[in-house]
Amino acid sequence: MATSEWVTLKLRRQASKVPDPEPAAAPPATNGHPVVLGPRDRLIGKLFIEGDLHVAGMVDGALEATGSIEISGAGKVSGTVTAYNRLVVGREATLLGGDVRVARLTIEDGATFTGKVSMGKQGAAAVKPEEHAPVQEPARVSEPAPEPAPVAVVQPKAKPKKG
Repeated sequence: MATSEWVTLKLRRQASKVPDPEPAAAPPATNGHPVVLGPRDRLIGKLFIEGDLHVAGMVDGALEATGSIEISGAGKVSGTVTAYNRLVVGREATLLGGDVRVARLTIEDGATFTGKVSMGKQGAAAVKPEEHAPVQEPARVSEPAPEPAPVAVVQPKAKPKKG
């Protein structure tokens, strides 16, 4: 995922000046900005986003967003896609989907698309965010506890007292 980096430049100053204050902290992430998978990003697995998602890299797996999903540039997605708002497959983008569930769909001229589409409010609502359960570890099969083996205890004979 692409992230922005903050760089602080300090200029040389004369020693008589007041020292530079601490650099300002990076601003907190704000909602309303889409999550972006850039051209060099690659995702294998499942991704659920609260909001919008912009894909310009490669995804092999399932994508789900409560907002819109846009696949653009040389972006390539192979797998299930669910967008509660809309899905846009850009001109040079590729979507090889299993099931695509969207409220609205736009496939631009030149895009590659393969898949089964469920569109409209009922299509996107087929899976609701509340239905996402946390990933659980598979149940472990416990082996039966071994039966206790009989143990013989031999006590030495008491020596007769000498008197």
